[in-house]
Amino acid sequence: MVDLDAVSAETLTRYNTAIAQWTRLSGSADERSAAEYVAGELRALGLMTQVILHDAYISLPGPATLRVTSPRAQELFCITHSMGRPTSPGGVTAELVYAGRGSLADYAAAGAAGKMALVEGRATPQHAVNATRAGALGIVAISGRHAHEMCCSPVWGNPSHSTMGELPHAHLLSVHQADGEALRALCQAGRVEVAFTAAVETGWTKTPIVVGDLAAGHPQAEPGKYVLFSGHLDSWYVGAMDNGSANATMLEVARLMSARRGAMRRALRIAFWSGHSHGRYSSSAWYADSHWADLRAGCAIHVNIDSVGAVDADDFGTNSMPETAQVAVDAVREVADAQLDAHRVGRNSDQSFWGLGIPSLLGSVSRQRDHSLGWWWHTPHDTLDKIDPVRLVRDAKIFARVIGRLCEEAVLPLDYAASAADLRAGIELAARQAGGVVDLGPVVEEATRLEGLCRRLMEAAGRAGDAAAPAINACYQALGHALIPVGYTAAGPFAHDAALETGFLPPLRPARRLEGLDPGSDEAKFLAVDLVRGRNAVAAALRQACAAAEACLSGL
Repeated sequence: MVDLDAVSAETLTRYNTAIAQWTRLSGSADERSAAEYVAGELRALGLMTQVILHDAYISLPGPATLRVTSPRAQELFCITHSMGRPTSPGGVTAELVYAGRGSLADYAAAGAAGKMALVEGRATPQHAVNATRAGALGIVAISGRHAHEMCCSPVWGNPSHSTMGELPHAHLLSVHQADGEALRALCQAGRVEVAFTAAVETGWTKTPIVVGDLAAGHPQAEPGKYVLFSGHLDSWYVGAMDNGSANATMLEVARLMSARRGAMRRALRIAFWSGHSHGRYSSSAWYADSHWADLRAGCAIHVNIDSVGAVDADDFGTNSMPETAQVAVDAVREVADAQLDAHRVGRNSDQSFWGLGIPSLLGSVSRQRDHSLGWWWHTPHDTLDKIDPVRLVRDAKIFARVIGRLCEEAVLPLDYAASAADLRAGIELAARQAGGVVDLGPVVEEATRLEGLCRRLMEAAGRAGDAAAPAINACYQALGHALIPVGYTAAGPFAHDAALETGFLPPLRPARRLEGLDPGSDEAKFLAVDLVRGRNAVAAALRQACAAAEACLSGL
């Protein structure tokens, strides 16, 4: 395995410092310079490297102003957001009302239609969606200690002809928390009027993806199989932590693995994305669409990395799936002697590969005590002084251990018994929520059967030698292809769900809404139509997974 003592603070700092010299707005000259830099470093390490330019729908916020005109004149600092609606140079004057957490009910209670709404929390795609649906002119978000830059499109990746109508139709502003709290008090005391401007440039441009491939050199390497290790290169401001420290770690892992090609049973593909911050994951979504067949056939797992090595970042939590979590838990325990909260992956972190059935792991891994990435995240204060070289080395070791295991172990260290148990529990919950309106009993039975098969498969994997490893790994891939799309997507293999949380087992989502409804009501009957179709999709996936597990077990 990778010698973790070989992780170099000096090399990591050199990489991080070089990348953080550029303000890497998607599609900008600075981003292109950073892309050429990382491509050059990958080539020097012996990776086959290319810089791919592709069309991306990018939105760059410009200057914004906010002035309270009544009950008393006051200028406030604000920012506007990627994918927000711009104003004319003369700006807009409107009433500002307080709409709490920004739910549709909050907007209705505030009478926000045709007005600006002051809402709690960072500007998010959900805020933009709710403001648009409520007919509000826009929002003023009460952000953190410093207003955080955000991309607020609910459209995952480039908009298509069928999704372009879902882009925000609202002005999007954010203010520092202290100013937002003062605005809240004004709104609660009486009528408030504001005047504001917002400049946002949105359109198609060329953005770069840097891809480096390190071939596997083990005598029993699996032909065509690879581990995808990715992170975004674009940034807000110089982005020393987000995502310069992660980019530095990617290069350091490439350096370490380049010395271990003879031990690698799977190739390593490293991808630096654009459009994460300003295009709602436009590059990773484009890559998933444009390289669909190659990813489907060859990608064993996707490891993402984001915002590592920060000062005081000693709380450990990350994205995972039940089948991948233990790999990360083991690495954090070994490297940091700490417990990792490996929670279920959400709609973030360039997770553009669920529809393909590719298991996912990691993203950010170390956090502040309040579980955030730091008050400086997505602000001009994300500078090199926020990086602790000792913690950066620690986090790089975690990723090096994970990547090393995934590339080198004969049997991929995945746990599909845990995944099957998770699915069975989720389906049982949906069955209870459905209340008999739709019978999910047969699907529960199929999930229980799969769980038993996967437990046998994991036992066999524990005993397997080199000869059986390729068959088990192929079975794991087949299980992922069958189960991950229904477990994590509504759109399925060939499209992308919105950048909004969908919950586990989206095809069974109607069951949640059936709970407590009169089974004879129109709403219950409409939901039942959707749930029957969702049931069929989940059942088909379970049958496919069971067949793959049975075939593998019979051949061992």
